[in-house]
Amino acid sequence: MSSKTVLLLGGFAPGQSQWSIQQGFEAAGYRVIYTPSRGCIAANRAADIELAKEEADLIPPLETWDLRYPDAAAYEEGLAQLIQEHEPAMLLWWFSKDDCPAGLITSLRQRFPWLKTVTHTQDDPWDALRHPEFSEEFEFVVTCCKESVHVYRDRGIQAIVLYPPPARQLHGVAQPAEHESCDFSVTILSIYARADSDGSAYLASADPVERITHPIGFPDQRVLRHEVVATIGEIGRTHIYGGLGFGTFPGIPRSCYRGFRTYRELPGIYRATKININQHNSPRSHGYLNQRDTAITGAGGFMLTDYVEGIEEEFDIGTEIDTWETLDELHDKAEWWLRHDDERRAAGLAAQQRVMARYGNDAYVDRLVAFIADPGAS
Repeated sequence: MSSKTVLLLGGFAPGQSQWSIQQGFEAAGYRVIYTPSRGCIAANRAADIELAKEEADLIPPLETWDLRYPDAAAYEEGLAQLIQEHEPAMLLWWFSKDDCPAGLITSLRQRFPWLKTVTHTQDDPWDALRHPEFSEEFEFVVTCCKESVHVYRDRGIQAIVLYPPPARQLHGVAQPAEHESCDFSVTILSIYARADSDGSAYLASADPVERITHPIGFPDQRVLRHEVVATIGEIGRTHIYGGLGFGTFPGIPRSCYRGFRTYRELPGIYRATKININQHNSPRSHGYLNQRDTAITGAGGFMLTDYVEGIEEEFDIGTEIDTWETLDELHDKAEWWLRHDDERRAAGLAAQQRVMARYGNDAYVDRLVAFIADPGAS
């Protein structure tokens, strides 16, 4: 890119994989100008307060919010001033579906036709198929699902698969977290059902407990999450992370509900766990991976995950990670890997080397910049 400046947008503050992306650009010598899209618009204050109560990350205290923009129009003008002043080569909006006002990107592209606009999503294939409005104003999309690439390209949007990047500065140096040793860990923020659903009941519920436990419909799941927990829970000590409380899963002791952990805490937990269990909401979507795939392996933890179509294109199954398709297979493989310490540790380190080289935050920057410069070469 001609400019070494990136305008990074989204959320209240850089968190989760957005923080990793920021670190990657800065390590590569880019100047990153981060601008929040939450906690900065006065007209959205009440809605942002409600969102902050449930956001899966640390949120700046309310009294520190800089509500400098009265409304969305003023926010657009603020962005325009930043673009005029700093002339960034790229505008990268992390999860624009959450907080990008309609028409804003179209307007900025008209005013600054040289500016490359990119949206980063980790919710495909669902967003690509069901919500084209989330990305239709952008020139480029970073997606987490290979089969979504052609969906975007058919709409005239250039797309590249870059899975949520583990950070060299965090995952790459992770050490086992003290007091978190266990046989199995499962990180669960929501409970999914097989019945199809658009999630509106979950999102609209006034009951905070229902917002956590209401089954969101993903019909392609191989098994349900409570079935996974029941299967591994009878084999060894199983820690539950993500905020679900005692009693959610029958038979799991109170001491095994470990609560919500931040993005920066989880790599140490993945290293302390003998076997990290992962599960996907859309395993039949080719080339779809979630953030846990790269976060667990990027931290050097061993991952036993449900089989996702095409996952063998990214990992060597059996020597870097392992997969299962049925509860019986999950049970048998969990027992085997629990007995084989040396093989398990070697697999975790091998997967870490592979994922950091191809999808770590340094690689994310290199591949995204090259793609924007020449989309046809990807």
